[in-house]
Amino acid sequence: MNFTIDRNSLLKPLGHVSSVVERRNTIPILSNVLIETNSSKVSFTATDMDMDIVEETSCIVSSQGKVTLSAHTLYDIVRKLPDGSEVKIELKELNVEISAGNSKFILPTLPVDDYPIMTNIDKDHEFSLQSIDLTNLIDNTKFAISLEETRYYLNGIFLHVPNSNNNKLRAVATDGHRLAQAEIPLPEGASDMPGIILPRKAVGEIRKLTDGTDGKIKVIISNTKAQFVFPNSILTTKLIDGSFPDYQRVIPRENLNKLVVSNQDFSKAIDRVSTVSMEKSRAVKLSLSNNLLSLNVNSHDLGIASEDLEIDYNYDILEIGFNSKYLLDIASQIQGEEIEILLSDSASPALITDPDQEGVIFVLMPMRV
Repeated sequence: MNFTIDRNSLLKPLGHVSSVVERRNTIPILSNVLIETNSSKVSFTATDMDMDIVEETSCIVSSQGKVTLSAHTLYDIVRKLPDGSEVKIELKELNVEISAGNSKFILPTLPVDDYPIMTNIDKDHEFSLQSIDLTNLIDNTKFAISLEETRYYLNGIFLHVPNSNNNKLRAVATDGHRLAQAEIPLPEGASDMPGIILPRKAVGEIRKLTDGTDGKIKVIISNTKAQFVFPNSILTTKLIDGSFPDYQRVIPRENLNKLVVSNQDFSKAIDRVSTVSMEKSRAVKLSLSNNLLSLNVNSHDLGIASEDLEIDYNYDILEIGFNSKYLLDIASQIQGEEIEILLSDSASPALITDPDQEGVIFVLMPMRV
């Protein structure tokens, strides 16, 4: 194997595939990336046994072949080479020589036959969706994915066609404290897809691949895997084997106290007063009266902060507490100028919506303050 490639053309795919590889591996081959050339392209494959990614790019191939190299070592080398340099990669017996300008590196290899591949998938369900739609589904929900490993079925995004609205494709994530939901028009061919839970790590990698991708992305779903086919990349992931809870039960239907406020003003005010909130609870109290919102933080160790905002509110006087970080996470997803918060009482969850995004809702549990 012998090929030459521009450093920048090499860096992008290596950045994608190396992020799949775990830094610590008990199985040495899983620390490596599989490199394979054909007549005019080179492909890079990485896996952690739960997910794999294959990405290809154009290059000048002198001789075809395949080899495995340490993913992170190779990426670090290419990242530190001068911008615009030409990189030559050549297999020499059991080592690979990487040269660029006056720099030369000799890296050991591991047997290609030991490299596991999981790209094969049964094409039970197949459809395509726009890259921008997939981006919006992920961005509006991924922040609410649970990090609690014991509740593994919450460690991803639930992608499904809801019974209540079967002309939409819906994404939902929750960690028990907050819930995020986003919808797009149902792509053609997706009507009979099963509900699937995409793991958190796969969600992050898919989102990286949507950056800079225009047009459609093909989605293939089997009983145990999902595959996302991009113009130059294929990501295959195992699905979380579990049942996502009935999230509809926690979405408030009777919240009648509606607060409308500038999202920018609200976010900045929350950020300011939370400066003195305790790191653990990050509690902020919202006090609502006629067209006035008072934000208050009272920390025994760090001090007291308050700020008043003019709002659109003509309902009952109400006080309710929230985690300020969770409020800011939600506010950062609001695309319009205003944020709408619908409340019931101090002990009930809030329903937060974006007037500029149909089908996007957030639910936030209150806390005692």
